[in-house]
Amino acid sequence: MAGGGAIEAFVRAAAREIAPRRINAVSPSVFTESLEDFGDFFPGFAPVSLADVARGYLKAIEGASTGEVITLPWRPTAAHRW
Repeated sequence: MAGGGAIEAFVRAAAREIAPRRINAVSPSVFTESLEDFGDFFPGFAPVSLADVARGYLKAIEGASTGEVITLPWRPTAAHRW
């Protein structure tokens, strides 16, 4: 999505600019708990539970990383491929 890409680029760029302060983002798909109401708006998207989203936010806040976009459900990116 265009908006998501802009946020991801901002987080990565801002992390370099505001160091040593940290910035991260959480990018969840449609919530499992909302599928009945909103699932039709997210065709082909894998749902993610609210518990997993909460864990993503905890990682973003309490973790040591910065400039990270936590995508949920997790899917490997080019950086994770070997």
